[in-house]
Amino acid sequence: MFYSFLRAPKRFSTLGQNARRSYGGSRHQQQPHWSAAEIRHRFVDYFVRENGHTFVRSSSVVPFSDPTIAFVNAGMNQFKNVFLGTNEAPCRRAVNSQKCVRVGGKHNDVSIVGTDGYHHTFFEMLGNWSFGDYFKREACEMAWRLLTEVYGIDKRRLYVSYFAGDEAMGLPADLECRDVWAGLGIPPERIIPFGAQENFWEMGNSGPCGPCTEIHIDHSDKFIDTANRKHLVNAGVPDLTEVWNIVFIQYNRNADNGQISDLPQRHVDTGLGLERLVAHLQQKNSNYDTDLFIPIFDRIQKVSKKDGYRGIYDTSDSRYPLDTAYRVVADHTRMITACLSDGMFPSQNHKLRRLLRRSLSLSDRIFSSPTLLQELVPVVVEILGDTYPEMHKNLQKTQQIIKHEEQCYKQLCSNLSSESRTLLKEYSYFDAAEVTDHPGLPYALKEIKRLKANQGLRLMDGEVIHKMYDTYGLDEELLIKIAEFEQLDLDLQGYNVFSKRMKEGAKIELAARLQASLDASQGLTRDLDRSQVRLTRNEFKYNYAYNEDKHLYEIPKLKTKITSIVTSETDPLCHVITEKSNFYFESGGQQSDRGSMSLATDPSTQIQVKAVGEHLGFVIHSVDRATAQSLAVGDEVILSIDPHVRSSNIVHHTATHLLNAAARNVLAVPMCQRSSFVGNKALKLELAVCGAKIGPEEVDAMEQQIRQNIRQNESVRVRVCNAADLEFDKITMIPGEVYPEKGLRLVEIGQSTSSEFCCGTHAQWTGELQDFCITNVSQNKSGCYTFLAIAGQPAVKAHQLGIQIQNDVNQLKHDMDQKLDNDTAGIDARMQRLKNVLLVGSENNINLPYAVRQRCLEVINDLCRQLKDHTRESLRELFEMEMKNLQQVYPLASTPFIVHFLESSLILEEIQLSKATRYFKDRPILIISITDDQVKARATVPATCINERFDAQKWLKTVGAVFKSGTAPPKGQNPMAVCNMKSRKVKALQFETLLERALKEASEFARLNMQ
Repeated sequence: MFYSFLRAPKRFSTLGQNARRSYGGSRHQQQPHWSAAEIRHRFVDYFVRENGHTFVRSSSVVPFSDPTIAFVNAGMNQFKNVFLGTNEAPCRRAVNSQKCVRVGGKHNDVSIVGTDGYHHTFFEMLGNWSFGDYFKREACEMAWRLLTEVYGIDKRRLYVSYFAGDEAMGLPADLECRDVWAGLGIPPERIIPFGAQENFWEMGNSGPCGPCTEIHIDHSDKFIDTANRKHLVNAGVPDLTEVWNIVFIQYNRNADNGQISDLPQRHVDTGLGLERLVAHLQQKNSNYDTDLFIPIFDRIQKVSKKDGYRGIYDTSDSRYPLDTAYRVVADHTRMITACLSDGMFPSQNHKLRRLLRRSLSLSDRIFSSPTLLQELVPVVVEILGDTYPEMHKNLQKTQQIIKHEEQCYKQLCSNLSSESRTLLKEYSYFDAAEVTDHPGLPYALKEIKRLKANQGLRLMDGEVIHKMYDTYGLDEELLIKIAEFEQLDLDLQGYNVFSKRMKEGAKIELAARLQASLDASQGLTRDLDRSQVRLTRNEFKYNYAYNEDKHLYEIPKLKTKITSIVTSETDPLCHVITEKSNFYFESGGQQSDRGSMSLATDPSTQIQVKAVGEHLGFVIHSVDRATAQSLAVGDEVILSIDPHVRSSNIVHHTATHLLNAAARNVLAVPMCQRSSFVGNKALKLELAVCGAKIGPEEVDAMEQQIRQNIRQNESVRVRVCNAADLEFDKITMIPGEVYPEKGLRLVEIGQSTSSEFCCGTHAQWTGELQDFCITNVSQNKSGCYTFLAIAGQPAVKAHQLGIQIQNDVNQLKHDMDQKLDNDTAGIDARMQRLKNVLLVGSENNINLPYAVRQRCLEVINDLCRQLKDHTRESLRELFEMEMKNLQQVYPLASTPFIVHFLESSLILEEIQLSKATRYFKDRPILIISITDDQVKARATVPATCINERFDAQKWLKTVGAVFKSGTAPPKGQNPMAVCNMKSRKVKALQFETLLERALKEASEFARLNMQ
């Protein structure tokens, strides 16, 4: 098994309290102290200087052209295509130290990390390669001499294994390898045969493969007693571990029948785990006790003020005892630093984000230091940065991303639902990071609890696991943890069978239907020779020229022949496949072309192409079945592209590249592209941005930079190149995107404005865009911004309209300052019209510059506040005037009580009746008001006027009876002195009648009952 030295043990290893003991044996006297840096250097130096290898620097941990892996997880990844025969070898012999990450798939060590001394999510793989040069003898000899002579490891500590053969594969035992080891003087009892699981390596289900030989090292004091230790090789014990794997790539597994055959050229691929080698040479029995980790532990202790790291592996106390947390945080910090330094983004890789949040959770919960991760990254860079200079170069960027993730995680934790908080208390084996990443977890656990109680669930079979994945969003790692703590068996193999059965049962994919239809069509067409059906040549889509007078791109018409017509009785469209096509089919975020096809013999027959797609290399033109009756296989047709749609797509795609570059330049913070869409109406670009707020100022700066690029008419160059010829530091890429190693289309704008890989159609000069306008910016979640923008003539018009709107707003502001008192209604009407255009204009295809719209809205809102304040002040004056007039008209001498309808309440937004009654403290007063159809009333009676028949509450009840509303005194006050009627909604048509009656009855009650 290739690189099986990182294979998980059968059970978690627990070394206990004596985990820090020193090794016995003579190596204490024989070996000097080696630093990790020196051990790495001596490895590379040995192969370069003494064995003629070429040093090849570590590739990024972000896979470049391999969709099968989420991270680079072995040293061979960057040479995979050499083994496949699709790429030339960079040299005959190579050596390097490769950064590797293993957090998922076949090699998933996350659950083990921290529980033993030698598993990691990030590790360094030392390796040497032969590409058709040396083979078994030289590879084994070089490895043996390095370990025993250069590093001085006692030969009596070493075991080697070889491939014992496999009858099912028809392969004999690798006796050649066995004899090589024997020839180096290794005793026969230390040369151990193993089967294909341990000692046969395969890249995948097909392709290059071969036997491998492993070197195991015995760390124990008992290493001299060979009879007691041989049986522990590959047994998963912590003190006898695999340290080096040497693979002999000599076979090929056929994809069709699975048969094994010899390769014409043989290769050697080796992997030596640096961390394990360092542990042995530094006389430690744990990788975590070496100088690769101790400085990180020291910083954790210094920042957290917790007890120092002691090297204890007993996990029985709790889920994360202190030393386990030390190891997990240190390991994850190395992995996070490596990934972020190489351009990976948490929002684009959920495994990275999961481990980052797990580290944040531990930092807060165990070490009481929420920002601990930021403190640890510089220590990791200090340890590894000289070997991997990108870590030094991107240190600030790495810390910015971590700071942003800390803030997002803190916000998520503060917003945890009550179900999630209850879950954390009930299930202590989960941490907050796992709960925040899996919103469906509380409901999944309820389901499991129900199944256990009602059905006696003991085994989670394929169907249950599928529901956990599909309905509740759990992943394999979380299910393994739940199964362990809930004492359930987990049938993952059964899930794979169940899932495959479901997919096959519901297989109605367009690709499958199309292929079946294509085969049927070809079978029914006598004139079509199958040997003549070739993949559609589609390079013609890049043939176009700019017409400056028309501001339009002209695409030459293309004459071609129909090779197949695909139809279906249930499909209203029929799909035409041609030998050649000049249509752009949707890819890279750019929408498909529109256009038409016509028979070469009758150009007047125009058949509209409704959609364009691609399948297995065939370009498919979809047209209405009714209009395609005249088409037949073998016909020559002329393909015509709609120049207006294509032209808009071209300028919008180039504008997307300019926007991506401008955002990075203006914001100057880490960011990555999440998605994009290029259409003929507009473009959309979604960016994940760390640590920056985007407002009108930032948007305006981006827009101005792009408009400057357009005015300068910078060149747009497209060149096809190979990955090996490029400097990736200067190219903007999407983390996690899979790129081919050959035939890359690199789009470069200006000298250094923009450089991106892209398969879309682009302008030749930025001046062809005419203008650019960002019309909207939205934030759908923390740190993720979506830009909408336009280019070309629509952008020109948008800026013209923006100037006009801005002038209108400025004029409104001026007029409001000059004549507010005279024309309040007119100013308010103008204000509402402008606000309506600013708020809903985009919905009515009225494009405005985003920055202009936001600034104008800010001015309008400020003017609205001023207008309201002015109106409120005017109404307040009207109210005071009404009450003072009432005092003058009804003096106390002639009017012993007041019953009054407050007329100013008809135009007031709100009114406090207590203010009205204060004007008449010398006599009883009852006030009625109506605002927004809500009727209120209040009565106050001085103490001198209260008697058995007359007080505020009794008086007001007469009005309450009319309006069918109750009465109650203000809190804490005497109802005889003051009382309010509860607000009551009354229709406008009824109010006049009810008011007249209420005023009459209240007046009559006071007249009859006041003494």
